[in-house]
Formats: sequence, C-alpha cells, structure tokens
Amino acid sequence: MRISPRCPSCLLNRVYMEARLSTDNQEKIDKAIEEALKILADEYPKKGINAMIATRMHRKVYEALEDEDPYKGLKDYANRITKEYLSEIKKLIEESEDKFKAAAKASIIANTFDYGVMGHEVKDSTFFDYFREKFNENLKIDNLDVIKQKCKGKVVYLTDNSGEIVVDRLFMEEIKKACERLTVVVRGKPIISDATYEDAIFAGIDEVADEILTNGKGAIGIIESELPEVTRKRIYEADIVIAKGMANYECLSESDLPIAFLLTAKCEPVAKSIGVEVGDMVAMLRLN
Repeated sequence: MRISPRCPSCLLNRVYMEARLSTDNQEKIDKAIEEALKILADEYPKKGINAMIATRMHRKVYEALEDEDPYKGLKDYANRITKEYLSEIKKLIEESEDKFKAAAKASIIANTFDYGVMGHEVKDSTFFDYFREKFNENLKIDNLDVIKQKCKGKVVYLTDNSGEIVVDRLFMEEIKKACERLTVVVRGKPIISDATYEDAIFAGIDEVADEILTNGKGAIGIIESELPEVTRKRIYEADIVIAKGMANYECLSESDLPIAFLLTAKCEPVAKSIGVEVGDMVAMLRLN
C-alpha cells in the first residue's frame, strides 16, 4: 500500500509522541521532528510503501533521540495488561463453537494495541470490557473457513504489536493443532510498539511455535531486502502467511504470496485500501 495524503500527519504525530516518551529535552525533540520532515520531503513525492518510509523515519528519529526503544515502557505495560486478562480471553474462546475462529477474532481485537496512530485510542486501561464488546461483533471480511484449511501445511505468522502478541499465542495454539510447521516472525530490533524476541518470550511463543525468527533489522512490517535468508526461505515456502496488522498489510498488499491479513483497520487509508470502514475487523485471504 502506497503512502497517501493522510499518512504524513499521522507519521509526524507518532514521531512527536515517541520523542515525548523518550525525553523532555526540547533540542532533541526539535531535532527528531526536523529529521522526520526531511525524510517525508524526500520520500513523499516518490509515493513509496508507507511502512517502509516510516521505518526509515523512525530509525533516524531514534538516532536523534539517542534512544533505541522509546516505547519500552508502553510495550511492557501492554504485555502486562493482556496477560492479566489472558485466562478470561481463553475462557471465551473455549466456550465458542469454533475455537479457531474465536481465537483468530481475539487476535484481531488485540491488534488495537497500536500506540501513536492518529485518531486511534488504545483501550488499554479498559481492555477486557472493550474486548468483550468487540468479541460479540462480526468480522467485516471473514475468510477464516478457507484460512483454517490453508493452515494445515507450513504456516508463517508475522506478528505486529506488543500486547497483541500475548493474545496471538492463543490463535497460534489453534493453528499448531493442525499445521505441519509454525514459524513465528518478530521484529529484529525495537521499533515503535512492535513485538521483538523479548516480547515473544514473555508471551510464551517459544512454547507453541516450532521456531521464532526475525525480520532482520527491525523494519516496520516486511522489507524483503533486510530479511535473514532463513526467514525469507520460510516465507516463500509457506502454504500460508498470517500477516497481523496494518504495517504488514502495507508492505505485502501487492505481494503474490498466499497471505491472510488479520487486522483491525485503525486508519482511513488502510480501511479505504481494503474496502472497509475505520474500526472494522478483517480476516482477508489473498491467493494469487
């Protein structure tokens, strides 16, 4: 998905947020904004992939802030919140007629743990109330029956946010019941609120997945040129790739891979690209 006119303001909003999370030093904050503006001025006319532009921007901002992980506190908080309610979420799944679909929906609801998206509020302090409300709603796009069938082979699961990954584990457990091999891919380095290997271990993903790999240098989403060889190999030999969240959609929406996009549409450009409204939940299979 290419950058749209709405994206620059959202990207800058996130940069300002992470700068304030990192420091009260006004000079550093000013420098972070200046670096972000330079990259936007350079990249926007090229109309590239939004998540790839964001990756370049946040890496430069982190340098300006001299902070490798401005979101560390928020990520830990999101992980704790979701783990606190994990047993109750699991109970809702166990009581459902189709546990695979219920666990998938749970993971899509947890995709709302995305700090810094302009106009989107993370319901962290009231998460379980929000979760129960959304759990009773239908997905706007629901290809889960076909996705479930495709999960009988080699599955690659591309994770997204911290907090979310704790609930992802419940969906991974359902996938693991049927699949031949489950490969989970996290960010190789901290970037925004996305899950890294540390978050995966906190969530117990190592107890479910056959292997945990990274996307290399910690891009927002997937930048193929940065993928370690083993990660690239697993993705291309997969019978299905489960791609969580908007950044993975932005990077892979034009891909020829067999991909299931599971996400909550949290912004207008992504919602419009998919053909849904902001706030809608989606489990969309693309087979090319």
